[in-house]
Amino acid sequence: MKAIAIALALLDFAPVFFLSLGLFFLAQLVDRLEPRCRVMALSGFGLVMLGGLARAFSNLTLAFTGQEIPLLATSLYVFAGPGFLLMAASMMRARAALAKRTITRDPWILPSVVSWLFLGAAYYLNTSGEPGGDGNRILITLALIGSAVTCLVGAALGWARQLHMAAFLFAMHLAGTGIFVALRYLGPQHLLLQLFGELVSLAAQAAFAFAAWRVAAEYEAKGGPTAAR
Repeated sequence: MKAIAIALALLDFAPVFFLSLGLFFLAQLVDRLEPRCRVMALSGFGLVMLGGLARAFSNLTLAFTGQEIPLLATSLYVFAGPGFLLMAASMMRARAALAKRTITRDPWILPSVVSWLFLGAAYYLNTSGEPGGDGNRILITLALIGSAVTCLVGAALGWARQLHMAAFLFAMHLAGTGIFVALRYLGPQHLLLQLFGELVSLAAQAAFAFAAWRVAAEYEAKGGPTAAR
């Protein structure tokens, strides 16, 4: 049983890799379409990657020693929400720039300040409350909303360039992530179910990475906002 737990913990690193790769490609896409949002997109990518790696290391420590590191375990809940919020906001601004919609407001200061304030409040809630309580559910919901908006905008950008498979893969990512969250937080904590959830998560994040790469490569190859409007 311990060997299975260690294998599951090691498997946690693969979805983090694919998710980070996909977010990096989307950050490149944002830089191409709306350079003013580069910092916002890279901040979102960095926060999600940091939270995912911290959680994966925490699970690995738990599998080997039977004790998790609270700070690392908390990081996923704290960083993923603001990270996806920043990425979603940057993707929305990039799509607005592609559609030639003029937005005079600063593209990144407000989302960034709000996200960092949220980081402080989230860490406080997680360190002062019970693990897995309402605070974590709120953070998970925020991350899921940000991820959904990011995928929907990415799918819309892909659909506009006839990349129907990429749009389908973004939808697959959303469905797979929903299944994984339901199994992890709502279903019974059985090792076989967790293994199934990890495999679903891996497939979802791999689909996300490929879709993000395909859309980013398409806009890079055809000149970004100057082409096919």
